[in-house]
Amino acid sequence: MKKNIFFFALALIISLLNPLSIFATHIMGGNLYYQNLGVNGGSVTFKVTLKMYRYCAPGSSPLPPDMNLGVYKQDQNNPNANKILFLSTTLQLVNQQFITPPNANDTCSFTPNECVEEGIYEETIIVDTTGGGYQLIVERCCRNGNIVNVFNALDVGLAYYAFIPPTNIINSSPTFAVAPVPYICALDTVSILNSAVDPDGDLLIYNFVWPYAGISTGGNSNPNPSPVYNWPINEIIYEPGYSVAQPFGVGGYTAIDTLTGLTSYLSPLPGFYVVAVEIKEYRNGVLIGISRRDLQLIFITCPVNPAPVLSNTTPQTTYTVQAGQQLCFNITFTDPNADSLFFNTSGNIFNGALVNPPAVLPGTTGLSTVTSQFCWTPSCAQGSTNPYNFSVIVNDNGCPAKTTNVVYTINVVPFVGVQQINGPDSICGNALNGVVYTAPGLNNSTYNWAIAGGSIVNGGNTNTIAVNWNLNGLHTLTVTEISANGCPGAPYTFTVNIGAVPAAIAGLDKTYCSGASAIIGSNAVPGVVYSWSPATGLSSTTISNPVVTLTNGTQAPINNSIILTTSLNGCTNADTVLVTVNPTAHSNAGNNQFLCSANTLNLGTANNPNYTYAWSPALGLNSTSISNPLLTLVNNGNTPFNTTYGGYK
Repeated sequence: MKKNIFFFALALIISLLNPLSIFATHIMGGNLYYQNLGVNGGSVTFKVTLKMYRYCAPGSSPLPPDMNLGVYKQDQNNPNANKILFLSTTLQLVNQQFITPPNANDTCSFTPNECVEEGIYEETIIVDTTGGGYQLIVERCCRNGNIVNVFNALDVGLAYYAFIPPTNIINSSPTFAVAPVPYICALDTVSILNSAVDPDGDLLIYNFVWPYAGISTGGNSNPNPSPVYNWPINEIIYEPGYSVAQPFGVGGYTAIDTLTGLTSYLSPLPGFYVVAVEIKEYRNGVLIGISRRDLQLIFITCPVNPAPVLSNTTPQTTYTVQAGQQLCFNITFTDPNADSLFFNTSGNIFNGALVNPPAVLPGTTGLSTVTSQFCWTPSCAQGSTNPYNFSVIVNDNGCPAKTTNVVYTINVVPFVGVQQINGPDSICGNALNGVVYTAPGLNNSTYNWAIAGGSIVNGGNTNTIAVNWNLNGLHTLTVTEISANGCPGAPYTFTVNIGAVPAAIAGLDKTYCSGASAIIGSNAVPGVVYSWSPATGLSSTTISNPVVTLTNGTQAPINNSIILTTSLNGCTNADTVLVTVNPTAHSNAGNNQFLCSANTLNLGTANNPNYTYAWSPALGLNSTSISNPLLTLVNNGNTPFNTTYGGYK
């Protein structure tokens, strides 16, 4: 018996001498984050900050003067492998303050007596450049023994965690905008602001996750960073009936807006509960960073006091505006109990160092009703696929004081400008002038055109122009659309190919008699395609110089127009040759005739105007060049004589 008493006394003495070794610090949560301070050669410098919250009830341990930080290099080829320690250092306590609730009115006698203290730890680290990134881990034990939803909570530690992406990605992690509240009223749905601000403007996605326990325990409350850290990080064990989805058990309620981080909680019973919120950072659709906040929520029994309410006259919380376009709207809150209201804001959008120009939303106060006006004219450069979020925090001075948080989302649509030019991209050299092009953009935009290899002849700064192009080759047409708000889109360039027009030489006009032949066209040019029409009488319709043979069975010449069409790389040309085919001539001097001396008669036939006539001999003829000359002959002899006359046509 004496031996057992001595052992108990010895254990008590050890506990009193080393209060951090057993049931140590009553840690309530916090978060770990980092700031990229720049690259120097093959190394990168980061400032690492830990915000830790402790339950500062009587008898609890004070904030420790420092915290151990383990920096583990990520194996990019095996990201789920156990982590090898790269650097071990300590974060120093640089600031501490108590988290106080909003002030209640002077007549409120409600005193919750819940104490939460925030400690801020910082240190600068230098790491090697790496393609895998780094895991930051801080371990500490222990949580409060009165936590409802964690098994054996008094012996469960907490692991603070953040991930640094590969060092070629310049990134600083998001930081939570406001400190956690010291207590929440049970049986009352409340909004808690877990929103974060990101200095790089990355897209943040929020979710509830399983809280980390890490490797610290009541027997080893402040472990040194492990040389090999078993991955993944150990998680807490929930008490039966509790989970990530139901951290407050049956009858409880929890919700989170994944895009803003605004959370809502309802616990049916008073008590201490643990939840964790994880933030994933996305840049251009790629996950680049992870950080989280571990929270211990204290639910207590409170007098009834309705929280401030966003007015039905200004219920909209999401707005979309074009870059360069002004946006102004009022935000009004009312209080069901006509309490005084205190209107405050939080968000990068009001920080001119991060968002320039910044938005304006003045803080203000009012009795029963409070109104402030948000105004912002985002610059052309502030168009983004990621939304701009900001928070409005309105407190009343009821008993107890209540807070309503509303997160607003502003989508600033970047002005992209013209992404298309309609018009011919291939033009032949014989169709260079007055070519029309249209940029399908906004009606109220203006358009700046630039031509390389041509000139604008109509259209000016409108979206439709006419162009006279220069000679053969590749030319460009570039348009920049400028919105009605003065924002220029990205220049869009359209390439136009001016093709060479092939020569078309049908040759000199030809005239020949029926049944004869002639060569038309010219020598062939490589690459040029030839086509003759009509095909009648041609030796070929697809060569450059076919032979044409035509007949004429009429009494008049026939004119034949033969068209040559040439093609080269889609460009065509044409020429025409005239082939005249004369009919075959038929001579007719008439019937043989008898003539008495000194008498006259007609030779030949009726005149054909298409013929020419020639008679021989000329003896006795009144003409040798008409179709039917008169013949007069004298015979002074005693015997008849015969004379033969002939002609040709």
